[in-house]
Amino acid sequence: MDEEDRRIETHPDLVDPNWQKHAELDAWLGAKKELKKKRRRQRKAAASGGGYREPGSSRWPGIAAIAGLIVLVVAAVTVNAVQERGVNETPWFPLDESQITRLVTDA
Repeated sequence: MDEEDRRIETHPDLVDPNWQKHAELDAWLGAKKELKKKRRRQRKAAASGGGYREPGSSRWPGIAAIAGLIVLVVAAVTVNAVQERGVNETPWFPLDESQITRLVTDA
């Protein structure tokens, strides 16, 4: 191929009117195919409940984590309210001074 054939304006395929018709048809069909793909993706995204999430992702793990956190907080508050004496509140020696005095004087 010589230098004259490499130029776009004078390329033999581009000058041929039949080739131009085929090129225009191919371009039109390609654009139509891309438009079909785009519409299919939009329909699929709309059917899945929105188009903002990545494919394969789900909201359920996040919802389960928040629900679990709420359950843990409610359980902690309930246990704290029901509990009479905590581990750190019990004396080292199981008897307090009044009980020791009573044991010593009664014996």
